[in-house]
Amino acid sequence: MLLLALPPCQGLHGNSGKIRVLLTGRVDEGRLISSWFINEPMMAPLFVPSRSVPGGDAQIRKFVRIYFPRNYDGVRIQDFILFEGTQMAMFNPTQQGWMHDAVLEGTGGLNSRGLLSTQYFYDWQLSPTQQAFPNDVEAVTSGNWDRTNRDTLIIPEEGLPPVFTMFQGMNVQWYLPGYRCTLIIPRQGATVWTWMKGPWADRATMKPGCTPHTISWQYGEGITWTTHDSLTGWWQDQETNPYGLDMIMNMILHSTGRNLPEDIGMLHDIRSKILTFRSGQLLVLAVVEFGESFGANMNPIIEELGRILEEKQGVDELYMEQDYVQARDGYLDAISSLERLTQEAIEMKDRAMVWVYVLQWFAVSGSAMLAGFLLWSLMVRRRLYRDVEVTRLSRGEY
Repeated sequence: MLLLALPPCQGLHGNSGKIRVLLTGRVDEGRLISSWFINEPMMAPLFVPSRSVPGGDAQIRKFVRIYFPRNYDGVRIQDFILFEGTQMAMFNPTQQGWMHDAVLEGTGGLNSRGLLSTQYFYDWQLSPTQQAFPNDVEAVTSGNWDRTNRDTLIIPEEGLPPVFTMFQGMNVQWYLPGYRCTLIIPRQGATVWTWMKGPWADRATMKPGCTPHTISWQYGEGITWTTHDSLTGWWQDQETNPYGLDMIMNMILHSTGRNLPEDIGMLHDIRSKILTFRSGQLLVLAVVEFGESFGANMNPIIEELGRILEEKQGVDELYMEQDYVQARDGYLDAISSLERLTQEAIEMKDRAMVWVYVLQWFAVSGSAMLAGFLLWSLMVRRRLYRDVEVTRLSRGEY
């Protein structure tokens, strides 16, 4: 079994510009992984939610019909395909074959939890797509492989490109008590990048007391990965592993022939600033919408926001070129400009609301004064009140 990483093969895919990523499985709106890829400037994501979505299988089939590429060329141009617990039965055999063939021609890939799940493993086992991934499905299913909760220690393998070793010494919890685990068995020629110590120790054949946690191999022109656990677990747990996105990004960068970051701490900080900028942008738009509802002219704010976004696009180019030092300074400037614009938008909104409140005060006060004047005139001064004379019959009228 090889433990040396194969060099990334670019195949038909370049190693510059945005990385086109096809995401399937648990990638619907609201999940952290979706937010990651939407806000990552280096990514051009295409989401096909195909697991655990409101509406069940019928809605998944609708998503596949709408969002999945209509022909092989649409799949072939993807630089990377991610399977996060994907229900493979939602894709027809032709679509599954396209994804398999795309890897042969240079598309990278990642599938989580080895066999995806105990519920859907049979569909994955029958799919031609799984043949492009390094987990030996037949070997796993021939024995006991069901999920189990056990204390787990994740150990990065030394002597490989620093896809994972760069995170040693960072704020990452490598020991996971009671962690849900499954078994993966590498195919011949696969590379083991991280190990699990504890679970499935009786199945250890490559390293005493350890079984593979993350593996990869080269299939045709593409490099694919398999992780033993779901990406909804340790990878997206911001408490135990705030660097989960960075690890996934490193796998994608390695598969697409791009350079790994030299300073992961700086890059992690930059990605945090990108998310901060995105949150600030949404805040400005919310204030603009609120201000316009009160009649404020927010066009100057919208124009200034457009200028800031244009400047950020230039910073994004630096980021994609992996000029992280200049990109960090650029994002800091953009965030500062956005914060100043947010304050201006709030002040414009407040001025509009002041006039609204003044007009409302005059309207309410005027109505109250008029009502009081009428009440006082009618009930107190009785200016319109006239005494009614009593009509009596005189004696002569009898």
